[in-house]
Amino acid sequence: MRRLLLIAALLTTMVITSADTASAAQYAPRGRTVVAQRTGPIARLVELERRKNEWLRRVFLGR
Repeated sequence: MRRLLLIAALLTTMVITSADTASAAQYAPRGRTVVAQRTGPIARLVELERRKNEWLRRVFLGR
């Protein structure tokens, strides 16, 4: 039962994360160039975190 609950939680997290990635793309910073494109899962999470931080800076600090 615990395994089933854990698997369901992981699948739900993956679905929500993929939906957030699509909506987070609109908040990508402009004027910056990406030096190296990496496509691994960790690189995608790092990029998602970077975009989130940039959005938070713009929304709350007006930068």
